[in-house]
Amino acid sequence: MIASTPTAKSETRHPGGSTYARRLVGVWSLVAYSDEQPGREDIHPFGPDPKGFLIYTADGFVSAQLMRTGRPAFHSSDWHHATPEEYQASGSGYIAYCGTYEIDEEKSTVTHIPTVSFLPNLIDGRQCRSIELDGDRLVLRAAGAPVTGGGYVTSRLEWKRITPNAI
Repeated sequence: MIASTPTAKSETRHPGGSTYARRLVGVWSLVAYSDEQPGREDIHPFGPDPKGFLIYTADGFVSAQLMRTGRPAFHSSDWHHATPEEYQASGSGYIAYCGTYEIDEEKSTVTHIPTVSFLPNLIDGRQCRSIELDGDRLVLRAAGAPVTGGGYVTSRLEWKRITPNAI
């Protein structure tokens, strides 16, 4: 059986053809990552200088890689022989997934649907993000997630478009 290639689904197009689906395609570099909770100071889960890439393809694929800078290297050059503590330190500062995406132009949202993920709980789930797009700047906000003690936290990820040869 041959698998078909998914396409970026856009439920509604804006007049004049200025669609999020077309404008999101490309490579984005992570500028900032924070968790926002009303009445509290923002938290920066990956510190003040996170690194990451977000890639949207024209045929509907997404890949996201985010990490905390300064994670310690494994003592062994053979990663199969890392200690549980090394794996924990490495993994607690990293998020990665890839899969497909869908756009809802009217709601200004993009939904990532991971098929491969560092976090198994994300596989085949739907990760809806609101879109703010201004030129080469993209802000994605994940819907508020409940936290212990009540309330909700919203993840805010700011990205800058990368031009070829700018890495």
